[in-house]
Amino acid sequence: MLEVAVIGSSEFVLGFQLAGVKRIIELEEKENPEKKIMELKQDPAIGIIITDARTMEKLNEYRREEIQASVKPVVVVLSIEAEAQDALRKMILKSIGVDLWG
Repeated sequence: MLEVAVIGSSEFVLGFQLAGVKRIIELEEKENPEKKIMELKQDPAIGIIITDARTMEKLNEYRREEIQASVKPVVVVLSIEAEAQDALRKMILKSIGVDLWG
């Protein structure tokens, strides 16, 4: 069975820790998450990577698009902005071929 991994600030990952997610990576305030996200992407045991918009903003545009386009593992970016809904819509469409919002 594939695992869920969460990467982000200590405030972001806390709820996932309490929910029982075992693969947690806490980032320091100034830390660049690129290396750790890429390590998670290469791990065959990881099926879903959950992160927040602030973590993704620290990446360059090329790396951000590459990560968001990933199908295995699926990368879910959580945000309170409406922009994130559009990204989630595209990810679902790409993954299952059905537009659930359409």
